[in-house]
Amino acid sequence: MKPELKVGLSVVAAALIVWLVIWWAKDVRVGQRSVNILFPNVSGLQIGDPVTVRGMKAGKVESIQILQNGVNVAVSLSPDIKLYRDASAKLAMLELMTGKKIELFPGTSDAGDLQASDLIQGSFTADIPALVGFAGEAVDTLRYLISDLQLTLHNANALIGDPELRDNLKVSVRNLRLITEDLRSVSRDLRQTDLKSLIAKIDQTLSTVDALIKDLQPQLNGTISDVRSTVKNADTLIASLKKLSDRLQNDKQSLIGKALNDEQFAAKIDSVILHLNEVLKLGEKEGINVKLRVF
Repeated sequence: MKPELKVGLSVVAAALIVWLVIWWAKDVRVGQRSVNILFPNVSGLQIGDPVTVRGMKAGKVESIQILQNGVNVAVSLSPDIKLYRDASAKLAMLELMTGKKIELFPGTSDAGDLQASDLIQGSFTADIPALVGFAGEAVDTLRYLISDLQLTLHNANALIGDPELRDNLKVSVRNLRLITEDLRSVSRDLRQTDLKSLIAKIDQTLSTVDALIKDLQPQLNGTISDVRSTVKNADTLIASLKKLSDRLQNDKQSLIGKALNDEQFAAKIDSVILHLNEVLKLGEKEGINVKLRVF
């Protein structure tokens, strides 16, 4: 092989190697730092998507890991990017309809420097595809609402078309008109009435009733006292009668007690009274001779 050809091939090979190394390491810088960002939703973010700070590219997405409380995105950043503890990130659109990027907000120096173990909180805002999806869901919901509205209107038409209901509504409206006319008439009469004179008469009547009650108060008090005394005497009389009744029921020695409690004694008294009645009838019929001896 000619020497010129060998030199040419060597130059081409060296150039190709240099180009491959530049292409592989175009985003790699010495001293790059790795930062973890927690998103609730990454919405199509992919490894290799850019990370920007104030609109300038400062790194790229290295890995995406799904966690229980969200999605952890590890990004590599240029070493000259200064981050603080209150740093935040937002997932944004790279182009109008496709592509994603992470917009990083470094924070303020008052919060202190961001440590390697710190986790940056990221937020997700709906982009155009998400809005289109939401719009589709809204259209479906609107379709259901329209269907329900049509059913409601159909039922309302059926209800309004009921002849009996229309007649009842007419009667209700007529009654309402009559009530309104009555109220108007009452209002007119009240306006024509001398309310002050009426109130004065009512006040005078109440004063007269109050004076009458005051005049009758002593008599009422006396009547109430008499009623209380009568009730008290009646209670005493009832107690005495009850005591007498209990005594007669338990006393078998006196004549009345024997007559009430001893059936044989009561039968004898009935027999004596019966014979005495027969004697009196005989005396009325034939007469009775009475012999009187004076000692």
